[in-house]
Amino acid sequence: MAFCLCLICSVASAQKITGVIADMQTGLPLGDVAIRNVNTGTGINTDSLGRFSINVAADQLIEFYKAGYKMEKVRVPIGILPPFFKIFLEKAPVELPEYLVRARDWKQDSLRMHDIYKHELEFPKMSFADMINHPFSAMSKKNRQIWAFQDEYAMMEQQKFVDYTFNETLVNNITGLSGDSVKAYIRMYRPSYDQVRNMSTYDFYNYINRTVGMFRGGYDPKHPPVRNAH
Repeated sequence: MAFCLCLICSVASAQKITGVIADMQTGLPLGDVAIRNVNTGTGINTDSLGRFSINVAADQLIEFYKAGYKMEKVRVPIGILPPFFKIFLEKAPVELPEYLVRARDWKQDSLRMHDIYKHELEFPKMSFADMINHPFSAMSKKNRQIWAFQDEYAMMEQQKFVDYTFNETLVNNITGLSGDSVKAYIRMYRPSYDQVRNMSTYDFYNYINRTVGMFRGGYDPKHPPVRNAH
């Protein structure tokens, strides 16, 4: 077990805990460690002395991560809740987040597909001026089919990128959803390509935590409840 608890304990269902994070080998404090409450999506970083303070409740899962170290996960005890934690992180090779690994796989797959359809995808599109100067080329059935294919291919690549990044394995690791529940959640709360592209890692994980909370509460964004006007 890579953490220890002080002996001063108190019973609480929800409270703020404090602690220190240190290197397992040297015992020296670690600054700028990312700490995230998986259940609420809230997060903080340790100060230069490795100190932290975060709101928790019983049975919530807290993650501690710093580049170059193994991620440590601590489940908040039910009943007797220690108010002070000392966490030790073990050095490890840098690992990419799950969604970035899958995004990299998407890129490799995309390059393979581009090689297959290289001729069609690199076929030049005509500007408005070109269409005026070369109306027969613009109206050519073959050309219009190639341009339509290019548009459809671009849309397909965007949707495939979302499939690679917003996946069941990642959602299960973050939230614990599985089986039919995770499939239903992904179908209901699937983000757009632009949303995924513009979100940071933290924002992306926070989006999943926030929307899973809405999903568990029974909210369907595609069929929101109708409010009665008074």
